[in-house]
Amino acid sequence: MSQTRCLKPSRRIGISAEARLISSSNTIQMAKTAESAGPPSTTSDPSLVVDHKTVYFEVEGLVYHVCRYGFETYSLSVFRDMFALPQGSHEESAVEGATRENPIKLPGCTTSEFQSLIQVLYPRQLSGSPTLTKEAWTGVLKVARLWDMPAVAKVAIEKLSTMDLKPVEKIRLGKEYWVPTWLEEGYITLVDDPSMASKDEMETLGWDTIYKIFLASNQVTKRLETDRGRLWDRVGKLYCGYCALAQQGGYHREVSDPQTVCGTCSRIPAESGYGVIVSDPTALSALLPQVTRLN
Repeated sequence: MSQTRCLKPSRRIGISAEARLISSSNTIQMAKTAESAGPPSTTSDPSLVVDHKTVYFEVEGLVYHVCRYGFETYSLSVFRDMFALPQGSHEESAVEGATRENPIKLPGCTTSEFQSLIQVLYPRQLSGSPTLTKEAWTGVLKVARLWDMPAVAKVAIEKLSTMDLKPVEKIRLGKEYWVPTWLEEGYITLVDDPSMASKDEMETLGWDTIYKIFLASNQVTKRLETDRGRLWDRVGKLYCGYCALAQQGGYHREVSDPQTVCGTCSRIPAESGYGVIVSDPTALSALLPQVTRLN
């Protein structure tokens, strides 16, 4: 009995020592393998690298802490230039936008507009753009034009174009946010039938615009009313919409067609989100107040 009790512990100790020896050997072998493999490789593809730097913005007294990536990527000038400026101090607290106490203030924007933009820049679903109301997409379009985000503006225009925009809305938004297609559609509808807008809606356009719409409606002949293409044909020159509208000073750069790369800003008007501007002083459509006129 006593021998049996002595043998069992001795056997357990032998097995434990053997297991430790095997484990130690495996660990040494794994370490040698890792050392021979060298440091872990890193990708050189910039499209797979995401910059997670953040920034603090203040809108209407409310501070937002967001990722810089979307603003730097989609803003072709405003935020890209802002973040590229050298910082005068190495202390984080002194750098504007680096802390909650010293945020970058964004005028000309409401909290609801900013929050809608955030949903577009950083969607929480994999199916594409978020589902927003007409008012929210209008706010996105507004700040996209304000901060030079043509790709975001293009998405907003596409979404709004699928919604129920009334003729007066198309004219007002087309003027304000440089969407020539909406202007054309809104004017054609009201010239063809002014009753498509209520009195209150018409008044939002201003009496000068109202007068010209009714004047054009009376002067357009039946033949021209049925031939919309001729009524709105271009007679003048085409200019890059970005250079004429987005750049300060309204630089006029002529292009041969909307698919031609602009020689000044290197943008294709049809894809830039700004389109082309038409100088058309002689066409019948000049009876209407046009955003497409440069003089």
